[in-house]
Amino acid sequence: MTKTGDAALPPLDLESSSVADLVQRYQRPLIIGAIVVAGLGVGGWLYQRSAAIREIRAAEALGQAESAYSTGGVAGAQTEMAKIIARYSGTAAGAQAAALSAQWYFEAGQVDSGLVQLEAGLPKAPAFMKSGLLALRAAGKSAKGEFAAAAADFEAAASAAQFRQEADQLRMQAAREHVAAGQLEQARAIYNDISSREDSSHSVEARLRLGEITAKS
Repeated sequence: MTKTGDAALPPLDLESSSVADLVQRYQRPLIIGAIVVAGLGVGGWLYQRSAAIREIRAAEALGQAESAYSTGGVAGAQTEMAKIIARYSGTAAGAQAAALSAQWYFEAGQVDSGLVQLEAGLPKAPAFMKSGLLALRAAGKSAKGEFAAAAADFEAAASAAQFRQEADQLRMQAAREHVAAGQLEQARAIYNDISSREDSSHSVEARLRLGEITAKS
């Protein structure tokens, strides 16, 4: 049976072999290994360059769509936004396109259309943008009277937030949505946690809201 891989290499005798002998003996696998490592380096550089070019193109397309919107070409701008979201998913500009498109739809009273754009942009959005997209989706659901679903999205947005104060702000909004949905215990849990932390800028309001819930129950 023909040996392959490590088994095909001659036995390594460190006591009788000099470094030169070892290099000569294992020259072919060493060269192959060097080529593979070099290839990985070039591949990584090409990937990064490709990603950067994609981001630039996405940003350019986004700028053109925004210009069209600002000059009154709303329908055309929304069509372009949908293309950007689909074509440049995973880029910051693609995620921003989803957010802007949704905002425009919300302002036009077309909440469902805005939510569709957010659903398309969220799955591959950069991690640092997910919180904002989730919060915007929560706002859309709240506008439709889906308060429990909005609360869940605000809590998800808080979990994805980059900073604790931002997370607290989103959790406070989640608690308001819980109250609107009649889910007082869920709201109480959030207010209890935030009110107990003096490092939170929302602790005073949380205590106030906690008192209001206690008075209702």
